[in-house]
Amino acid sequence: MAEKQNEAPQPTAPGRGLLERIDWSVVGAIVALATFSYAATILYRNLEDISWPQVRHTIATFPISHLLLAVFFTILSYAALVGYDFIALRVVGAGRVPLRITAITSFISHAVTFTFGFGVLTGGAVRLRLYRVWGVDTDRILGIVMLCALSFWTGLATIAGICLALDPQLVATLVHLSVPVCRLAGTGILAVIVVWLIYVAIRPIRIEVGNWRLPLPGTGATIAAIIVGMLDVAAAASALWVLLPPDLHITMPGFFVVFALATVLGVVSHVPGGLGVFDAVILLGIAPHPNGELVGSLLLFRLIYYIAPVVVALTMLLVHEMRSRKLSAHEDDSTSATIIEPIIPPLAAIATFSGGLILVISGTLPAHRLWLIRDFLPLPFVEASHFIASLVGTVLLLIANGLAHRLRSAWQLAIILLLSGSVFSITKGFDFIEALACLAAAVILYAGRREFYRKGGVLAGSLSASAVLAVLIAIGASILIGLAIYRGVPYDNSLWWEFAYHQDASRFLRATLGASIIVMIIAAYQILHRAPNIVHKASAAELQHAFEIAQTSSQVTAELAFTGDKRFLFSQSGDGFVMFGVRGATWVAMGDPIAEKSTDLIDLVWQFKESADAQRGTPVFYQVTADHLPIYLDAGFSLIKLGEEAWVDLEAFTLDGKAGKRLRQTKTRAERANIEFEILPATLVPRFYQPLKRVSDAWLAQRGHREKGFSLGFYNREYLKRHDVAVLRHDNRIVAFANFWRNSVASAWTLDLMRQVPQSPEGAMEYLVLKLLEQAKSEGYRWLNLGMAPLSGLPDHRLASRWARVAGLFFRYGDRLYNFEGVRIFKSKFKPEWRTKYLAYEHGLRLPQTLFDIASLISASARRSSSNGHHE
Repeated sequence: MAEKQNEAPQPTAPGRGLLERIDWSVVGAIVALATFSYAATILYRNLEDISWPQVRHTIATFPISHLLLAVFFTILSYAALVGYDFIALRVVGAGRVPLRITAITSFISHAVTFTFGFGVLTGGAVRLRLYRVWGVDTDRILGIVMLCALSFWTGLATIAGICLALDPQLVATLVHLSVPVCRLAGTGILAVIVVWLIYVAIRPIRIEVGNWRLPLPGTGATIAAIIVGMLDVAAAASALWVLLPPDLHITMPGFFVVFALATVLGVVSHVPGGLGVFDAVILLGIAPHPNGELVGSLLLFRLIYYIAPVVVALTMLLVHEMRSRKLSAHEDDSTSATIIEPIIPPLAAIATFSGGLILVISGTLPAHRLWLIRDFLPLPFVEASHFIASLVGTVLLLIANGLAHRLRSAWQLAIILLLSGSVFSITKGFDFIEALACLAAAVILYAGRREFYRKGGVLAGSLSASAVLAVLIAIGASILIGLAIYRGVPYDNSLWWEFAYHQDASRFLRATLGASIIVMIIAAYQILHRAPNIVHKASAAELQHAFEIAQTSSQVTAELAFTGDKRFLFSQSGDGFVMFGVRGATWVAMGDPIAEKSTDLIDLVWQFKESADAQRGTPVFYQVTADHLPIYLDAGFSLIKLGEEAWVDLEAFTLDGKAGKRLRQTKTRAERANIEFEILPATLVPRFYQPLKRVSDAWLAQRGHREKGFSLGFYNREYLKRHDVAVLRHDNRIVAFANFWRNSVASAWTLDLMRQVPQSPEGAMEYLVLKLLEQAKSEGYRWLNLGMAPLSGLPDHRLASRWARVAGLFFRYGDRLYNFEGVRIFKSKFKPEWRTKYLAYEHGLRLPQTLFDIASLISASARRSSSNGHHE
């Protein structure tokens, strides 16, 4: 496969800039953590005169009527949220979903999103699970998530704009701006919304990313979404309004603006539930000097609007999953199981994390039921139970990430810790609510036990930025709560060693220290045991086994197994293999599996997919042929066209007649220029390493390229000496060369590297290919494979897929990145038969990352192979 014809479509330029090297998920986590820390600091400083007994008294004596009103407005808000999904379903063309299912899905997804944040992941996963049962595909579900978010933000902006224009005084004081400026800002927000409504009425808008398309709502649907959004925000704000102390002299419009601002900052901070950020804005926005009543009101709002709905939502989701699993057990097909399985690991992770959070925070709060157990359990047992329960909660926070990745070891440890946590919750102070929460989480894990099958240690792999953020916020919140509650207790070193039933502050200090030590130990373990980003060389035995299979294979790509940058996965029969590389989380198989029997080929596709899944990887097959597409489709892969491969039929190839006139002229010009053609046998190639390297280096320098690999060969002594090399000489110097593979089973030659010096005579490469065609035909071969023309042959039609149209633009206008069209024109001179090559991939939304990983693997393979011992 000629190198310049075989390069993959490159998503990026060869060099990665600073912005491309930044891990933005880590940046986001740092920003969120910094925001939470800043908000926590503000809260701590402004609540220094408030004691926990004051807050507890406020909660205990709160009027029932106000609590019922808050519950009513919460129900009204969540009912309004159903309108988001109702409108979005009709906009994306999925209006046949029953209203009952829409309401259930909307409630569960929003409750989970409000509490845990990351709406596209959390709420999106719930919608994916529940709407797919009704035939709503993934692209439409993504559209629903986006439209629901758009409805929320437009409703929030509208009600904020109206209230800001009516009563800007409160916000003006908070943000230190004049009243006229704030009123002007409110008017400006409303003006933008009016302009938007006029614009969508005149010209419908559609968002397009790759193959994904999302039509935005028209004027009517947008107005309906704004009304629903306003009702949702107004009801949510009213739920907090009725809980506020009566002595606050603020107007409802002014409060609505502060509520909207707190909501915006809470969402933008990416802190789950806006914890700390939302509360700080509310406290500072409506009361210069917060008191215990206001703090109690906020805690009650958190309980009524966030905690209670998410508990109900997760219970509903669990019941739904259990019923679905029970029904699917009586079905012959696996459709129900396929839909159910993806939701179980994240649900188990959330339940486990919640159980750990409850134990950690419970360890911070004063114990109020010790009188029930102090006559039965000795003090040392109570103290030990309290300390161990906090440690158990901390470990549960950390291993929840492993459950999300289906690790069996994490599942086993989580079951043990949750059961232990329920026991210690009773023995440390008869905290039966915490015990029930731990038992409920254990039941969820046990019900989904079959989904946790991956091998690896409990701490296998590194924690994601979002997982680290969640753990740090959970621990930080528990510390902040403890510091606020025990602010009135003067610190003394003796507190660490005081043991008594009434010494809650001492238990808080010891539990916090223990939790911090656990986090630091595990963090140190993660840092010291981080897996290096290397590619392991195939063993000599594996290479020999692959060589024996390749010798009898009709697949010309089998020779790529020996470039030194591949790993191998062999079939159960031992008669076939997959060659692959790993980049990030992407496992890239090069071409179709090398196997002659269809049973081996099918086995290898599934075996490779299972192996990648077991290691939390995403499998793709790069440059597969059209011969085996049904196998990839049956295995759940999607397909996109990468380009076409040029195969010259040597039986039909001729220089005679009108069809061969142009090539005859090329041959004549080259012979008159005294260009000499010669094929160097593989045994003689080592003698010509230096002149060949000179040509190779000049070719790379002229194009500004670095050596690539994986999907093609590269200049490497160990690799080059495996093949015959065709050379062109001019003035007794080698000016061009090409190595090629012979495959007698397929009766084909395949071109690999093709390189020339910049000063080579005009038409030299065309002459080189022409002579190879003549030589292969004289030796009795049927085909000569000229390699792939990337992005060629894609349909040029307005109704073609987004991928085809974008790739077509690169093909026609992407000369600065790669001469796509020029490669096609060059190969077409030899009248080839064009055979399509495809990418078989999973997860449509991950396609850009998959293409990036493939390009990175191709760019880095040659360097890694060289560093593994293949020196020039």
